[in-house]
Amino acid sequence: MIDLIHTLRQIVAYVFFITGIYFLLSTAVGMIRFPDLYTRLHAGSKCLMAGGISVLMGCIVLEGSGFVSLKLIVILIFLLITNPIAIHVIASLSYQFNLIPKTNAKKNIDE
Repeated sequence: MIDLIHTLRQIVAYVFFITGIYFLLSTAVGMIRFPDLYTRLHAGSKCLMAGGISVLMGCIVLEGSGFVSLKLIVILIFLLITNPIAIHVIASLSYQFNLIPKTNAKKNIDE
């Protein structure tokens, strides 16, 4: 019975890890492919948050209840608070410095 619970816990943790890796790779692809700062910030905020949460949840499930899990939960809460604030500050300062987002409006008018 204990082996079954341990095996199920490992499977759930690996599912979280695979999900987190998918989102983290999506962040990297978004940073390379998206055309301007604002869309890159979007990829950085959404996908990095989902990837980080998934990887940390996998670590928490794999570790079980204990002091290490408590530390991981604190890191998770820190990530949940700081990532949106940092992205908002970067986007706000970029807007104040007149960094204009790229649009395809002129390209659509020419066609």
